[in-house]
This record gives sequence, C-alpha cells and structure tokens, in this order.
Amino acid sequence: MSLHSDGISEVLKIILLGVILLCLVGAGIWVISEKFPLYQAKKEVTTSIRELANSYAKWSKLADDPVTIDYIYNKQWVILDKETKDHWTFDLIGDPAHHVVAQSLPAMPGGRDKFVWCDIQTGKIWGWGVPETEDSLKAGLIKEESFSKQVLH
Repeated sequence: MSLHSDGISEVLKIILLGVILLCLVGAGIWVISEKFPLYQAKKEVTTSIRELANSYAKWSKLADDPVTIDYIYNKQWVILDKETKDHWTFDLIGDPAHHVVAQSLPAMPGGRDKFVWCDIQTGKIWGWGVPETEDSLKAGLIKEESFSKQVLH
C-alpha cells in the first residue's frame, strides 16, 4: 500500500485535528482546575454561614450564657472542617445578633478580606461569591454596597 499526496494530506489533517482537540481539552481542564477552588470556597462559606445563622436562631434563646461564635463551636451546634477554618473567620454582629459575617483569611483561594453576610432572621446571604444580578438585588440576596462594606461590631 502506497500513500499518494492526497493520502498524506488526509493523514496530516487527522493529526492536526487530533492536536487541536487535545489543546482544547487541555485548556478546558486548566480552566476548570483554576476555578474549582473558588467554587469550593464559595460553597463552604455559604454553607457554613447559613449553619451558624440557623444555629444561633434556634438555640440562642435557650442558652444560659451569651451566645458567641466560640460558644456555638464549644456546644458543637456547628462543626466546621479544618479547611473552612483555614479559609474563613466568622463573627456575630449585634447584641442580640442579627447578622453573621464571614471574613476570608490569606489561605482562602480567592484571597483575604472577602466578606459574606447572612441575615439571621431571613437567612439571606450577600457579599463575595453571591452573583450580583438585578434579580438578586431585587430579591435582597445581595446589597449594592456589600462589596465595599466594612465590618461593624
């Protein structure tokens, strides 16, 4: 079997197509691997802050002592994994508390000083990682000033 010039060009086309497909797959994997840690960080903070807000709302009226984040951890109402503790610090705002705030630490993939808030009464979350769209603004899921807002105790 001998290859004619048309056969060689067909083989080269197939090889070129294979190389292009491999490059596309590699680029897709790279994009996913770059974005996955941020997705995980957004998921961990929204899950944790909601659990803390729910625990405070459920148990604070029955507690013998003032309820703080450390009190919630000590009573094991919420147990955070090591990675979440390495990425975020949580605090209650108000006395009695009306919000839970999370602040990112340097180890968080998105960087330090990202803030997420949760309204204890409504459960609404806003801040870093919550998409800012017109619908989320209207629904009260985020607040326009949330990205420049400073934590006030």
